[in-house]
Amino acid sequence: MDTSAKTVTATAAGLPVALLLLLLVVVGADSGLSCAAPLSAGSAPGVSGPTGQTVAGLSERQLQLARNGVAIGLQRRMPESVIIAELAAQATESTFRNLANPAVPESLRYTNDGLGYDHDSVGPHQIRFSIHGSVGIARLMDPIFQINWFYDRAAELGPAAQQMSPAEIAQAIENSAPNAYGAQLDLARRLYAMFSGLDPGSMPRTDAGTAAGGCGATGSGIPTRPAAASGFGRAVIEHAARWMGTPYVWGGGDASGPTGGGFDCSGLTLYAIYQASGGQIRLPHYTQAQQDHPSARPVPLGSQQPGDLIFFTAPGDSDSHHVGIYYGRDEQGRDLLLHAPQTGQTVTITPLSAWDGERMDIRRFQSEDAPPRSRT
Repeated sequence: MDTSAKTVTATAAGLPVALLLLLLVVVGADSGLSCAAPLSAGSAPGVSGPTGQTVAGLSERQLQLARNGVAIGLQRRMPESVIIAELAAQATESTFRNLANPAVPESLRYTNDGLGYDHDSVGPHQIRFSIHGSVGIARLMDPIFQINWFYDRAAELGPAAQQMSPAEIAQAIENSAPNAYGAQLDLARRLYAMFSGLDPGSMPRTDAGTAAGGCGATGSGIPTRPAAASGFGRAVIEHAARWMGTPYVWGGGDASGPTGGGFDCSGLTLYAIYQASGGQIRLPHYTQAQQDHPSARPVPLGSQQPGDLIFFTAPGDSDSHHVGIYYGRDEQGRDLLLHAPQTGQTVTITPLSAWDGERMDIRRFQSEDAPPRSRT
């Protein structure tokens, strides 16, 4: 979003949702910072908890942002056309992602769903920090604040909004390229129909005066990583996390990225290690072979650091059957794994406890001679 000059093209806006899920990079957070600023008095708090819904191409995380677009609109008694406009704007601006931006370094300190690179825009509505930064980066990185911001702007349109289509409302508020939002109206209407029957008052609420949207693995942002991650470990995570939401594909993934439309578990790890090492470490596409690779240094369980690979072996088996990237701990102290799970799922983050009862082998990779490759 740019209230002066936005560079969003109608062509990009018309891409299918699944093709808009590709740019997903997670950057470490300062554990001394909260994931969001408190809501101001009078703001609609939205709802939290699982959506219980599925939409092809959208993860549970994305559906939670879409649901809050509807819930907050209902809490604020916004017309249907305005709520659909908000959903179309989120879909177009960020594909329902709370995006940080390297052009605003402070944004990288807050939990996020990846990086965006549009000027100095941040968050699900891509609000320009240079224009609206006076509210503070904590608020701009708060999805609930951004959704309320959109509805504040809609209220300022007054009676004129009643004569406008949802696409026109979104355009009037976001000031993007002409016709940027029309391509997402079908999805917006589908999401509105899905969530318009909810009773926000009967659902778990993110109350005013608390961090909005829920931090951590089940909240509105990706959980923070401890500062102890090495530069190489951070690079491994960043290269893998850019593909959050990408489908699992058996045999998918190579050193250049997804193949056949996605990754399997070892395809994701070989890609991340290759990219983080600047092309120095090329792992085979098989879990046990990766575990036994000459460049892999064994690390005792309990001493793992973000960016290490964890291999899982079922009881009674000799070869590992799954691999993922140790992500760090969430705010509840749970160990997390970034991985490509299985058919029908997408690259995601899962508590390590999901593999309780299996043998876990930790391997650390490092490339000292070359800097990590820049992301493309």
